Amino acid sequence: MTARGASLRSIATAAAVSCAAAGAPAVAAAERDAAVVEAGRRAYTQFCARCHGLNLAVGSSAFYDLRTFPRDDKERFVRSVTQGVRAMPAWEGIVKPEQIDAIWAYIGSVNGW
Repeated sequence: MTARGASLRSIATAAAVSCAAAGAPAVAAAERDAAVVEAGRRAYTQFCARCHGLNLAVGSSAFYDLRTFPRDDKERFVRSVTQGVRAMPAWEGIVKPEQIDAIWAYIGSVNGW
């Protein structure tokens, strides 16, 4: 085995030991996060994709490109969704707060946050 292969194997072993040491709570948290992102994808498809596109952007500058939404500006995102902004209608009372959080998680997953 090459030195590189041995190094990769030791990294993989260390990662496996680390994951095992973390135990069930880490697995449960990852599964919960994946479930939230999937719920966000479904809500995004239902409420947002018509204007913002399936990939968070459309070819028109008339709609905000969500691929560029700042990671640290969730408050602005929630306010925009609930109260509306410019041509975007207010979704308060239609999109539930937990759906907005899930959509945010989905946008973050697509954007690599």
